[in-house]
Amino acid sequence: MQTYNWPYKNELGITETLSCDVLVLGGGLAGCYAAIAAARRGQSVILVEKGATARSGSAGTGFDHWESACTNPCSTVTPKEIAEAYVDEQCGYSNGIAHYIECREGYDRLLDLESFGGKIRDTDDEFKGAEFRDDETKLMFAYDYKNKFTLRVWGSTFK
Repeated sequence: MQTYNWPYKNELGITETLSCDVLVLGGGLAGCYAAIAAARRGQSVILVEKGATARSGSAGTGFDHWESACTNPCSTVTPKEIAEAYVDEQCGYSNGIAHYIECREGYDRLLDLESFGGKIRDTDDEFKGAEFRDDETKLMFAYDYKNKFTLRVWGSTFK
């Protein structure tokens, strides 16, 4: 039987005192955006995450597309049209207002992620000329190449 020594110093009994205006518990997408929103409003923020940040949270391992980005420059559908389609698809058992807001603001949130260093465009021209890529904006699309409201992204760059 092989034994291993724990490689980290024991922090038992160590106390650290921090102060902030807003304490956010959880570093998933919702927690990260809560922290960002508070900081943009001038609040001092502390975000606490219990897991290993490389893989915790709903987007921790990355994702490859962002749905409902209806206001991107290539989209051929409106937020209202897609929100109504979601509600119809679920026979009315869906929150149309929430879907509308998601569709109206989805692309803006991607632009936020891009401003933080997330990659939402094929800036290295890896997929130049591909059917699912717009060569002018360098945006790439998933699933519906006609309506272009779901964007392919490099989700692993967001966390």
